[in-house]
Amino acid sequence: MLVAICLFLAGISVLFAVRYFLGTYTSGGVAIAEEKRFHDICNRKEIIKKIDNYINKNGRLPASLSELGFEQQPALYKYGGNSFWMIRSGWHSPIDYILEYWDMSGNIWQYSYENRKWYDEVYFEFEPPINIDTIRGIYNAYYAPREPMHIQIDSLRKNSGIVSILDYDNEVAADSLAYLRYYSADTPIMEGWVTYQSCQLPGYLKEFGIWKYYDGEGNCYFKFWNYKQNEKLIYEADR
Repeated sequence: MLVAICLFLAGISVLFAVRYFLGTYTSGGVAIAEEKRFHDICNRKEIIKKIDNYINKNGRLPASLSELGFEQQPALYKYGGNSFWMIRSGWHSPIDYILEYWDMSGNIWQYSYENRKWYDEVYFEFEPPINIDTIRGIYNAYYAPREPMHIQIDSLRKNSGIVSILDYDNEVAADSLAYLRYYSADTPIMEGWVTYQSCQLPGYLKEFGIWKYYDGEGNCYFKFWNYKQNEKLIYEADR
């Protein structure tokens, strides 16, 4: 289990739980709770369906969940507003996996491909990934308050068929590319390439390729934001 990821998602989980509590015990709260439950059930079914369809077609697990069109996040993936992560267990075959899913109340569910079953608890235990410090550093930099930051724009150029996976549902590729550096005062926060619409800079920015993230203590972390170039997915395998 990605224990450390769960820890820095705990704050988000608390917010979900508070919102759920207030909604459930106000007028119409029962209906809202039932709607959330239905939403979670549909989401879980759709995620598993997409992964299993890929396995049936290709005979292997996807190297990146971006191959399935899921929204890439600093540490997890999202679908229908919910966060999840696929762990390659490989206990009995190369295609065995465990899916960890955070529902609308912030609770963790686990799905076992081997058992074809959902568990409403942490049923399978996993060691944190070896790159957990990297994930934490990227997460903290990515979600740092943006208002105090200033952006240095570099290397403007015309787009050459690149679509950020963050824009997988966008039918038209952004018209331009730029290399951006984010600073808080004179301290670097993060830097890398983005796609953008020339008429909307800096409001429309989507990361792609290698990005660098800084934790303010002299450490630099790297993340590859998957993207498509001329319809071909460019990615680094999930770790």
